[in-house]
Amino acid sequence: MRRSARLSYTHACPVTAALLAGVLLNATSAHATEGGGSGYPVGVNTVQSGRLPPPGLTTFYYLSEYSADATRDSSGHDKPGIHRFDLDVKALSIRVDYVYSDLTLFGAKVESRFALPLVKGDISFDVDTPKGRIRRTEHQDGMGDVTLAPLILSWSTPRFHQLLGVDIVTPVGSYDKDRLFNPGRNTWSFGPWYAFTAYPIENLEISSKMVYFINKKNNATRYRSGNEFNADYNIGYNLSREWQVGVNGYYYKQTSDDEQYGETVGDGNRGQVFAFGPAVKYQVQGYGFAMKWQREMKVENRSEGDRLWLQAVYRF
Repeated sequence: MRRSARLSYTHACPVTAALLAGVLLNATSAHATEGGGSGYPVGVNTVQSGRLPPPGLTTFYYLSEYSADATRDSSGHDKPGIHRFDLDVKALSIRVDYVYSDLTLFGAKVESRFALPLVKGDISFDVDTPKGRIRRTEHQDGMGDVTLAPLILSWSTPRFHQLLGVDIVTPVGSYDKDRLFNPGRNTWSFGPWYAFTAYPIENLEISSKMVYFINKKNNATRYRSGNEFNADYNIGYNLSREWQVGVNGYYYKQTSDDEQYGETVGDGNRGQVFAFGPAVKYQVQGYGFAMKWQREMKVENRSEGDRLWLQAVYRF
């Protein structure tokens, strides 16, 4: 497998489909709540997530689709009062990385990156209210929140590669508190993270990115989503210098309660999900792509569905 042009994935879209499903479901409210939200695009950082691109400028492209027909409560059952739930979210995103050729820090190479997403979403469901069951639908599209990682450190040996950084989600995306669906979240999030790619034996890759997000308050709604841990992963086998096949996915767990006006929301509204599915990667000098499918299970306080990715990298 050639090492000069590497696939390494990060924020394809700061608003994930799980957030978009999770933000709505207070059945008696006139607008969506924010329980189950996430500023991190779960499942994006799988293949070679611990590898640093070559010095200079590298561009990554992401096309993703998430579809779900269920939304779960704290016990993993269908959310009470919600019927005929349907969610579809598409995102087209670009990430730009710059690796400094003559700069080191603590013995590490240094990188900076940012990601800009465009998001389109459709959501519909029936909700039980005191006045009877009503149908709610919405379509929105626009720019999502920009993610910055101004300082990333990289240490490498031939069989083990590491990255250490902090993702900053900036609330610049399209947002209105009365919508069911928002491309942006209207809140700052800060996520220290560690990623690695290991080759324990020839042709076998094991990669993961682990991030812990600290969410700030949404000043429009006075809602503060709980802090979140997420681990993306990939286990792949290189069939040749160009082709790899394997399994990939993510594990997400909310570690603190949602709050609004200083009070805990319901039972805390803590989200959870595990996802698993196949992946294939093709890579040659200066260019590569990956295709991935991720099926969600063990879901609590989030939507449950399937996520598809087409990801590409181009080296200038």
